[in-house]
Amino acid sequence: MTSRVEQLASRRKLLRARSAVERETIRVDAAVIGDTLTTVDRGVAVVQRLRRSPLILTVAVVGLFVFRRHPATAWAMRGIAAAGTARRVGAALRHLAEAPSAHDVEAR
Repeated sequence: MTSRVEQLASRRKLLRARSAVERETIRVDAAVIGDTLTTVDRGVAVVQRLRRSPLILTVAVVGLFVFRRHPATAWAMRGIAAAGTARRVGAALRHLAEAPSAHDVEAR
């Protein structure tokens, strides 16, 4: 009987150690994810501020046309195109998600 109690006690210690390791791993992963989300939040905030300020947006567009031969401008133009495409795709997906499915129409 004592050996069974000792086995259970050692098993409990092992499980506690594993739990401690997993808690630490989760804590580190959460910190990494939190840092990434903070960066994304900052980027979204910058974009929202720029959208509210037509003057800054106008200056940025004029700057892109003035410096269009610069390599960074090419990347910026691609980013603008990608953002517009992503916005249109997102709107289309939201529209599809809100539309009733064929199954719902048949049920009526």
